[in-house]
Amino acid sequence: MEALRPFSQSLPLALGGVLKLWLCELWLLLLSSGLNATFLPDEENVDFINEYVDLHNELRSNVYPRASNLRFMTWDVALSRTARAWGKKCVFERNIHLEDLQKAHPKFTGIGENIWVGPENEFTASIAIRSWYEERRMYNFENNTCSKNCSHYIQVVWDHSYKIGCAVTPCSRIGRIKHAAIFVCNYAPGGTLSRRPYVPGRICTNCDARDRCTDFLCSNADRDQATYYRFWYPKWEVPRPLVCDPLCIFILLLRMVCFILCVIIVFIVQPYFPNVLLERQIFAPESEAKKEKEKGQKDMKEEEEDEEMEEEEEEEEEKE
Repeated sequence: MEALRPFSQSLPLALGGVLKLWLCELWLLLLSSGLNATFLPDEENVDFINEYVDLHNELRSNVYPRASNLRFMTWDVALSRTARAWGKKCVFERNIHLEDLQKAHPKFTGIGENIWVGPENEFTASIAIRSWYEERRMYNFENNTCSKNCSHYIQVVWDHSYKIGCAVTPCSRIGRIKHAAIFVCNYAPGGTLSRRPYVPGRICTNCDARDRCTDFLCSNADRDQATYYRFWYPKWEVPRPLVCDPLCIFILLLRMVCFILCVIIVFIVQPYFPNVLLERQIFAPESEAKKEKEKGQKDMKEEEEDEEMEEEEEEEEEKE
């Protein structure tokens, strides 16, 4: 029969086993969290842009009743920057700058907006956009009335809108949702609740004169052309991106040219007008500098004494 091990010898082995088990569990936890982690796309990610633009056009081309004048939608970088800037605030509220020129877009006013908020790990552009489109169940096209909120649906299928820009932003918390994502889409021109969102009828029969029918929607090469507003960003965005427009670049280059010219002029002029005093101060021995300092102090004392003597003489003359 084997003798039992002392408790002091078995304790390290037990602790070692527990430590290995704990490290194994930690590794599995980190692995699972890494697999479940989501990386939200950038607002200028091409795949992300194609996803939400194509889905908007798909839903617009399948409205019921059929639309005769719905426009084909294309991406707009300024609208996506506005969506990103507002998303940074992490508030489930309407953007207050949409009606102001240059604050939401350099060209359009009256920008439309749709906002979706949900858990970050559940976000996809398709889920958000289809949730807006599902509001069609609350909309009565004949009476142009909503039984509940249907403003998101009306904006998705608004006939005059042909530019769109979206952005998704992670937020630590929005309302009761922790680790939230806020997805904002801006539209130009924006929709309203003042009328029906489109004119019913045969597809593409009410397009503009120069339009053509693309995927059951009215498209126009000039209207749908992408414009990259290189130097435009919302002025109210915090933190603001560093942007140098043409005027900024011109001033920067002008300063560099002026600096170079100043250096050249100094090198050209200095040999003809040498600064002797400056050279003596720089290259003179310390003893000479000290002597000059003492001499200056001595001269000042003599001047002060002379002034005192003159004052005394004046006082004596006044007394006489």
